[in-house]
Amino acid sequence: MGLIEWSAALETGDARIDEQHRTLVKAFNDLEDALARRRGREAASRTLLFLVGYATEHFQMEEKLMDDAGFPDAARHKRFHHDLVVKLSALLTSYTQGSATLNPDVMGFLEGWLVEHILGEDQRLAQFLRAH
Repeated sequence: MGLIEWSAALETGDARIDEQHRTLVKAFNDLEDALARRRGREAASRTLLFLVGYATEHFQMEEKLMDDAGFPDAARHKRFHHDLVVKLSALLTSYTQGSATLNPDVMGFLEGWLVEHILGEDQRLAQFLRAH
């Protein structure tokens, strides 16, 4: 676990999606950095709040692209988005209230989800968008 390095492998080829993915990766890295440098719960909470809000906006944009293009796997992809927003929102609430920590397991989950989602689901979506 650690910082996510942006690479060509993470690019979907869709400028709208890639720009937002870069912002999500930067937000994750900012959160990781805040924790590593022990900047405190308040700094980490602000970064986590931004990450949750921006992820929600990003998912809405992707879902509009899916709907507009008639993406056949939209329902499943949207469920992944919904499930993550629910988990992130619960984590944000617990963390800001002091009842949860952003330990290596939690950060590993977030990192894995972000990278795997980009490499899998979002690559398939971008491929469909290019073809249609």
